[in-house]
Amino acid sequence: MAGLAKLTAVAIGIAATVGCARTRADNILIVTLDTTRRDHVSTYGYARETTPALDGLARRATVFDNAFAQETNTNPSHASLFTGQYPHVHGSLDNGYVLQDGRVTLAETLRSAGFRTAAFVSGYTMLAKATGLERGFEVYDDRLPGPKRRGADTVDRAIAWLDGLRGRERFCLFVHLYDAHGPYEAPPGYENRFRSTAPGAPLRAMPDYQRKWGADGALILDSNVYVDLYDAAIRYQDDALARLLDAVDLDRTAVVVWGDQGETLAERYWGLAHGGEVFDEQIRIPLVVHVPGAEPGRVAELVETVDLLPTLLEVVRVAAPQGASFSGRSLAPLWAAGEPPARTEVFATARADTHRYADRGYRFDGIRRIHTVREPRWKLTVYPGLERDYLELYDLDRDPGETSNLAERHPERAQQLRAKLDAWLSDASAVSTPAELSDEELDKLRSLGYVGGDGH
Repeated sequence: MAGLAKLTAVAIGIAATVGCARTRADNILIVTLDTTRRDHVSTYGYARETTPALDGLARRATVFDNAFAQETNTNPSHASLFTGQYPHVHGSLDNGYVLQDGRVTLAETLRSAGFRTAAFVSGYTMLAKATGLERGFEVYDDRLPGPKRRGADTVDRAIAWLDGLRGRERFCLFVHLYDAHGPYEAPPGYENRFRSTAPGAPLRAMPDYQRKWGADGALILDSNVYVDLYDAAIRYQDDALARLLDAVDLDRTAVVVWGDQGETLAERYWGLAHGGEVFDEQIRIPLVVHVPGAEPGRVAELVETVDLLPTLLEVVRVAAPQGASFSGRSLAPLWAAGEPPARTEVFATARADTHRYADRGYRFDGIRRIHTVREPRWKLTVYPGLERDYLELYDLDRDPGETSNLAERHPERAQQLRAKLDAWLSDASAVSTPAELSDEELDKLRSLGYVGGDGH
């Protein structure tokens, strides 16, 4: 496989004359588009114009066509971003688990280097007391009016913080946008943004919190009704992103816009959800990275969320803490006439919920987890069964939708990939501590599908 600097048709022509000096950044802005599917982002070719602001940033940035999250739940996915470690290493394996002591975060490292640091989050899954991700942020704004906060309100707070900086203070700002997360709602003014002209595939099963009823009182099973609302929420979220991008100096600021996971719509038995599956619609994420001075382009090679922390440290010229160990590798040579080592596979994990696979008849050991390894062509997922593990092997060249399981037809290939998974998991750590939440906080999480409900 070619190295990460080998690009698709829109090539990045980074000459040696560019050099590191031209591509250094003074500041960092990280924006999460929570639950936003890659293939519902117009930057990636979606027919609906859902992300014009992100499209504009992409024209002066690097678009990663094959970026993958390591978890499909919000908290552990962010923990991988901020620690540069896989979930089985940092230990936060699900929502509601607090990051272990001793796991040094990006914000802690940058604050020690003199950066101003702030985070503004929009969903209850990112509460400081439920994640431990506030470490290193001098401001961690999780004062939400309910389970969710509108992206526009979160961006208002972030811009106010930026306005309060003095002179050319260096900063790291994290903004978490949650509008695309269910229950899907079209914010005021966006109700008619997208309207399907024909019914979509019928939904077979969905979480309780996502259900909507028609005027006749019947449960709506037309998936396009939900997709229209989902896309409208993504567009609203993008309009908030536009204001945030206007508030920073892109000539001095490295910007990462990413999805912490995607969303299954009507492709599977269990629709309108995420968190208990590792199909590509959930782990293959949008990722756009702007580095000042770098030529724009698209990268076709495999990258992971855990690559972002070492990348950002290198871009802002801050040394990693002594003894720090990252699961990822820096992508910074992309913008400095170099070529980082190529990945041959990516990994992801999720909790095992038996009810999501009722159509398959699987019975899971809920203590263990689902694991997957994905190469450019082949993908193996191992489901933890009570009596035996279930293997699903897909040829993504011929079956990108992951519908035809080839594990029994290609047992040697399945075992080769399982050996890679076993090696990947060989450095697993202890699980983090569950957060202590009030009854009111637990109720708000349940309204989003967490904590003993349908979960995701």
